[in-house]
Amino acid sequence: MQTILINIVMFFLWTLILYWIHRVLHYIPKLQDIHQDHHDYVIEHGPSWNWKNIFIWVDTWKSTADQWVTEVIPTVIFCYLTGYWWIAIFYWAWSAFIQEWIEHNEKFNLPILTSGKWHLIHHKDWTKNYGVFFSIWDRVFGTNESLK
Repeated sequence: MQTILINIVMFFLWTLILYWIHRVLHYIPKLQDIHQDHHDYVIEHGPSWNWKNIFIWVDTWKSTADQWVTEVIPTVIFCYLTGYWWIAIFYWAWSAFIQEWIEHNEKFNLPILTSGKWHLIHHKDWTKNYGVFFSIWDRVFGTNESLK
């Protein structure tokens, strides 16, 4: 039981780190430009899965650089420092096979998860909905914008 609790705490700690990285990114001009490419691409093209997602390549080279700076590298560092490598495996499986099917899919709506309609609000208003996987950190830090 203690192991399960520790794993849950580590998972939420990891999502907290990704939340803050994503939020801070929006205020750093050089990184903001790269991240904006992801926002523009998704608005223009909608959700799309491609076999290159298996290698954590998303949409364009700028979107891929953004993904690596904001999620992949921090995840590897987190797992290295904590030893919880299952999080990296989970993250890879999510990024490679699931993320593009639901994260930017306007038909997907499960407000506790940071995908679908909830995440697309962030693409329209970059001051809202930074969370990864669960909306808890947006709720805690006041950046949550739920669907009306």
